[in-house]
Order: sequence, then C-alpha cells, then structure tokens
Amino acid sequence: MHFSLANREVRALIQLLDDPDDSVYKNVSDKLISFGKNVIPHLETEWEINAQNAIQSRIEEIIHQIEFEIAKNALADWKSAGAIDIFEGAVKASMFQYPDQPIDLMLSKLELLRKDVWLELNDNLTSLEKIRVLNHILYDVHHFGPQLKYHSSDQSWFISNVLAHQKGSPTTMAILYKAIADRLELPVVGINLPDHFILGYKDVYNHTSNELLFYINPFSKGAVFGKSELERYIDKMGVELNIEDLKPLSNEQIIGRLLADLKQCYKKLGKYRKMEEVNQLLGVL
Repeated sequence: MHFSLANREVRALIQLLDDPDDSVYKNVSDKLISFGKNVIPHLETEWEINAQNAIQSRIEEIIHQIEFEIAKNALADWKSAGAIDIFEGAVKASMFQYPDQPIDLMLSKLELLRKDVWLELNDNLTSLEKIRVLNHILYDVHHFGPQLKYHSSDQSWFISNVLAHQKGSPTTMAILYKAIADRLELPVVGINLPDHFILGYKDVYNHTSNELLFYINPFSKGAVFGKSELERYIDKMGVELNIEDLKPLSNEQIIGRLLADLKQCYKKLGKYRKMEEVNQLLGVL
C-alpha cells in the first residue's frame, strides 16, 4: 500500500493508542511500527496535541522502536556493503541512541582534521614522522584527549560526542584516529587488546607478513611504542596472551568491539534495556 493511501489508516490506529486493552495496544503498535519512518511525523504531531502522559509514553516507545529498526538495518547495510568506512560504521552503530546525528557537521569536522594533517605531510617523511604529524594536529592543535571516566560514561562511546566534546573512550578515540589515517592512506590497523584498544602501523614494504612497524595508543595522545613494550604491558596485565595472536582487525570487528565495550558500560550503569539493544546490534554483525 502506498503510504499516502494509508494516512487514514494511520490516523485510525493512532486514535486507538489509548485503548486500555494491552493486546489491542500491541496490535496497534506493531502495525504502526510496520509503516517505518513515514509514520513518525504523525506520531510526533499526536504527541504534541495529546496531554495524557500514558499516551505520550506509548508514542515515544513506538517512535523508539521504529528508529531502532532503522538503526539495525543501517548497520546491516554497512556490513553487507563491505564495511569499508570505519567512521560510517561508528555512525551507524550510534543511530539507535542518536537517530538525528548531525552527520554533515560530523563529516566536515573529520574532513578538517584530515586536511590539517594532509597539509603537513610529504613523501619524505618516515612512517613514524607521519604519525607524529597526525598526533600533533589531533591532540595539540585540535585538543582531543581521553575521557578518563569512560567506564561510567556511556556518552564517551558515541562518535558524535567525541567530535563534539573532543574526548572519548579508548575504542572511540582509536576509531576517530583510524578514520583520519584511512583518509590519508596511512596503513593503520586496529589491535584488539584486552581491556584496551590500540592501533598498529603496518609495514607496507614487507608483503610476506603482517608485520607491524610499531603500535599507537590513541587514548594516550597517540603514544608510539614497540613490540617489547607491548609485551611488557601484557605481562603487567597478567593476561595469558602471545603478541603473535594480536592480529589486525577488520572494520566490522572494530565496530563489534565498540558495541561490546558499550554493552559493558551499560551493564555497569544498570541500563539493562540498552544492553539488550546493543546485543541485537551485535547480532547484526
């Protein structure tokens, strides 16, 4: 049915939202959700003119369910298209919480960061020097830094908040860092470290291995360290892990790690419904 032909049905369904019978409400809710985003303006109009808290709560719930389905589908589409852009993946993973993200503004901020780094790069720089340039622009010029209370701040796991407030969790800071590096064609990869998340710089001249020249910690102003330092860190954590097992992650795996970390944050905060929603997003991946 074309949506314009269904407006009468939508209005009739909305009139049934105050039905005290839960089964009637469930049927009405499911039908409205099936219309998708086109029904949201009708629901918002009803919310504004209806002063009953119970009806407003039901409308808010239906809108949220529609937006959550849109978010799940967007993440699935990103995955099926090859999960090429890590930044796009982070935006899609945020849609369930922020359906109206200012994506154009976010992309323009990312482009500004990329351009500022690009202007300082040249072909004569070594890999390490290129990373030092990126670090200088991101941390010294634009003043990005760590959100030290990320364990109890669910906001620090969303890329829109990182760009807006210039602070983020280890995973979101790494995603922003990698998004800039990708746009500059710097061979930076994600490394899935327990309780932390770091990046590695690939040796593009050694085509026979996945050897990394060095590691980068975006949560610590892009601190660069070598294999022996990483081994000492792993020993200090008391984790049984061989450094050879730390393989570069795909973009899809990185977004999976982001969502898994966010799920743990919601658990710590007691936001169990949000936990379940993140679980569904993880199921998409």
